[in-house]
Amino acid sequence: MEDYSKEDVIASLKQLPQYLRTRSVVDQRSYLIGVLAYRFGMSEPQIAEILGLKRSKINYNKKLAVQFYSDKVFQSNVYVYAQMFPFDFSVIETVQQVQRNKRVQIDISRNMYNRIKAAGSIYGHKDIRITIKFLLDKSMKMLWEE
Repeated sequence: MEDYSKEDVIASLKQLPQYLRTRSVVDQRSYLIGVLAYRFGMSEPQIAEILGLKRSKINYNKKLAVQFYSDKVFQSNVYVYAQMFPFDFSVIETVQQVQRNKRVQIDISRNMYNRIKAAGSIYGHKDIRITIKFLLDKSMKMLWEE
């Protein structure tokens, strides 16, 4: 059945138990959500609103379909839906994880705080965190240049 509509996929998805977490049901839900997202270009909030689920759950299931499309157990679990709603997930490119900054907490004395604040005012920084980062960057450059 190559010719299918978004409404057909939504109807099949609504028939699945939405809160059951067995592997077969999760795989089927993920496959159908992946088809809605990647073939029909539906956004996560749109799918979440239709199904009455949280957007984060839609995001998770959408990624599972791409991650496991070549897994034998996944293929077995979604066989019926793959026949009804064929879609090639191998054409979807995964996005690389974003490198996030690391947070470090330190305790400093009032005297050190005042000195950093004064240095920040010299450099024109309004936030002490910017000054601390600037001073760390500057000292690391000096350390590695030597």
